[in-house]
Amino acid sequence: MPYALVTGCDHGLGLALARQLLGRSYRVVACRLNPEERQVDELAASYPKRLIVCTLDVSNDESVFALAAFVKSRLPHLDLMINCAGILGDMRKTLGDELDFDEMLRVFNVNALGPLRLTNALFELIALGEGKLIANISSEAGSIADCYRRGWFGYCMSKAANNMQGALCQNALRDKGVRVVQVHPGHVATYMRGHLDTTASLTPDASASAVLEILLDKPLPETPGVTYMDWQGRLLPY
Repeated sequence: MPYALVTGCDHGLGLALARQLLGRSYRVVACRLNPEERQVDELAASYPKRLIVCTLDVSNDESVFALAAFVKSRLPHLDLMINCAGILGDMRKTLGDELDFDEMLRVFNVNALGPLRLTNALFELIALGEGKLIANISSEAGSIADCYRRGWFGYCMSKAANNMQGALCQNALRDKGVRVVQVHPGHVATYMRGHLDTTASLTPDASASAVLEILLDKPLPETPGVTYMDWQGRLLPY
């Protein structure tokens, strides 16, 4: 039985990814930030033997250490890890406004350092699996070549850094046979803005289905470094 770990499973894309991996016969570790978010508990009730729900703050070293110790005690290996946890930060302010740099640091800590914390803590377990795949949920907003925004500093800069940490981890793990992929999941209707984003073009389930298809059902593109692509498998420029 293959094993997967997904972060950001409170709701939205992370929850949809966990649900669909269960549908693909994976045993899944679903990590949520807020224990009061109950949607993943409802999922666990349907899959009591194949879903393990954990609380995880990817921005906190001790929380990641505790999760890694728990996972290593329960699982023989990991075939797939999807770093999905992320936050937006302020989307409106631009140059000349009163910028909240402390908030930007929080966004950076979650979106860029969070995936690195998890990879650093669990790469040996991933190297033992057959899948040997790490997928970081990035964004087209992290592309410097395609940058068109004039603000949204925390999110865009953190996703660019997310892409760089993925590239560095790919270089470090290539000899172990581990593949690292950066994935833009599309504009997904989630609650990252504090309310449901009704302007989005994709539901969480549609995005999750497309992401898992390009990760698990099709050959991954051969690229010289880390692969950066969207939910349809199209390569994105850094």
